[in-house]
Amino acid sequence: MSALLAASKRESVFLEAAERIGSRLCRDAVHFDNRCTWIGSSMEFIGTSWAVVERAFGAELYSGTSGIALILARLYDLTGETVYRDIAKLAVAQSRKQAENLRKSGFGFYAGMTGLAYAWTEIGEAFGDGELLEAARTLLKQIMTCDIETQGLDVVSGCAGVIPVFLDLAHRLDEPALRDFAIRCGEHVLSSAKQRTAGMSWRTLEMPAVDDLTGFSHGTSGVAWALLELYTATGDERFRRAAEAGFAYERAWYSAEQENWPDLRVLDGQPITPERQLGYALAWCHGAPGIGLSRLRAHALTGDRIYREEVAAAINATRRSLSAQAQGTNYSLCHGLFGNADLLIEAARAFGDPTLELEAQALGAHALERHHCDDEPWPCGVPNGTEAPGLLLGLAGIAYFYLRLYDAHKYPSLLLVAPRTQR
Repeated sequence: MSALLAASKRESVFLEAAERIGSRLCRDAVHFDNRCTWIGSSMEFIGTSWAVVERAFGAELYSGTSGIALILARLYDLTGETVYRDIAKLAVAQSRKQAENLRKSGFGFYAGMTGLAYAWTEIGEAFGDGELLEAARTLLKQIMTCDIETQGLDVVSGCAGVIPVFLDLAHRLDEPALRDFAIRCGEHVLSSAKQRTAGMSWRTLEMPAVDDLTGFSHGTSGVAWALLELYTATGDERFRRAAEAGFAYERAWYSAEQENWPDLRVLDGQPITPERQLGYALAWCHGAPGIGLSRLRAHALTGDRIYREEVAAAINATRRSLSAQAQGTNYSLCHGLFGNADLLIEAARAFGDPTLELEAQALGAHALERHHCDDEPWPCGVPNGTEAPGLLLGLAGIAYFYLRLYDAHKYPSLLLVAPRTQR
């Protein structure tokens, strides 16, 4: 185990790391008109191809001001340092100013309006800010006027990400209409399903693919997980059957040799043929780490042994990826080492296996030795880019990972946001 862990209490090391990154975010905020934002690397589609650009960020939870504000609010709640509160409030003000712009992005959780409502609720509760909580309620009511049939299906942008959050907020805000909206989203998911020889699947992205995608953020496991949460909340057997059918579709693609599920996206522009070699990603967004989180939650909700076995396979693949990439260049939550290690933290809690959490802690300590102690830039989730400030691709997510290493019970995963009444 790392000398850093052996020389100091793990808790204080990880808390200090989160605070130090949080302080950098506060230092680097760009202020204007009683609001603030951040500038950093982003991937933009320019002309006919993707390019790395430096830009100010929007309001969304994934990479924008609401996600950064959420982490700063949690640092304030833990430490009482007022700079975190003050910058979080300015970032929230910017997200409220830009909220209308997210309508064109849809009502999704990570990429749309639901993420704002969730962040405002979390921050409003942390700060005792009734006006912000009322703003969250107002935004949720606006979301419920959206035409569900025009929205996506996946976790990042569509119904699968919205359903569990609306179930959660319905209870926390005492708004039964939010639960009804989650059910309506579930009905849309059911009506969009495709019956398959093995189970059921959904077309979640308009892009070249070998078949309907596996995976959590944009694939079948994320959709199936959301339906299972809806079954748990409502008792409606249609949602349970569809969830199980979704997992069955994904299971049919499983490779025992890889202990992983293929990434069925076609990213190389080559023709889709029967001889095509399948690729196997290892990230929260695509591959075993994210799929493992879905099966971990499915096991918690159902107790079904098959999900426990699939979690074990996902953990094995994830462990190998962490070992092979320990010198890696990406610590983001979306498709980096810390997002992968989130599965180990969650599995350690679920199964009472401290060795899994120790592995995540060792990874965190190794990263500190390489980047934190020498003030080296943190490798983030934008390929060939500089540091990014946001939650899923950058520094805010890295800081939150260290808060999870400090106290995973107090700081739950933001990669699978389950209803609190069902945790």
